[in-house]
Amino acid sequence: MSWLLGIDPLTKGIWLLSTGLAVMISMKVEWQAGWFLAVLLIALTGTGWSAQRWRLVSVWIGGFALPLLLFQWLVLPGDTPWLTAGKLTLTREACLQSVALTLRAMTLFLSSLVYAGTTAPRDVVLAMSRYLRLSDRFAYAVAIALRFVPLLLAETARIRHAERLRRLVPPHSIAERLERLHRVLAGAAAHTLRRVQDVATAMEAKRFGAAPRTYRRRLIFAAPGIGLALSSALGVAITWWYG
Repeated sequence: MSWLLGIDPLTKGIWLLSTGLAVMISMKVEWQAGWFLAVLLIALTGTGWSAQRWRLVSVWIGGFALPLLLFQWLVLPGDTPWLTAGKLTLTREACLQSVALTLRAMTLFLSSLVYAGTTAPRDVVLAMSRYLRLSDRFAYAVAIALRFVPLLLAETARIRHAERLRRLVPPHSIAERLERLHRVLAGAAAHTLRRVQDVATAMEAKRFGAAPRTYRRRLIFAAPGIGLALSSALGVAITWWYG
């Protein structure tokens, strides 16, 4: 069940901006964890992603979250020693700050993926050009950017499937796994950028945004979208006062 697909990009955008603002307001671990869990719950119940896509998203999030956590724990200052290894001292304050910053990055990353994966680019163009009165060129630029994430996920899954078909022996060592991951991501990014460039070239050839446009479609502001926007705005206010 993917109820997020039925929500218009404007109210969903309010949720995205509210989530980003909320995690930037507070530096407390419990608030960061609460917002991440809220975004994760919305993603689990509203995206309709397959188990394979969730595994890929988990690899992406864990791939940058764990190194970020360890690096910040090493460099951030603190007063209360927690772990000591030779001349290296890890403090409690640095740990809490690094966890909070890592949760913030994970929330921003996951919420952006959810928005990009559940929003049709043509609806974004309609919302920006017709309802927000933004320029057509800017609206189509955002639409192309939104197409990048779903295309990247699809290309990555396709390349990984081809890798499994060609490889008789699965990788065992860390070096082999990293080499395979690098090959998959590089190939997926190259194919995705090529497809996005083709779309941009076609739009430029058709002179999108060169003349005033007429609109046939309308956005439907459903109750779940309005409720999501209002609840996220209320969450920002609560975080501002108590976070």
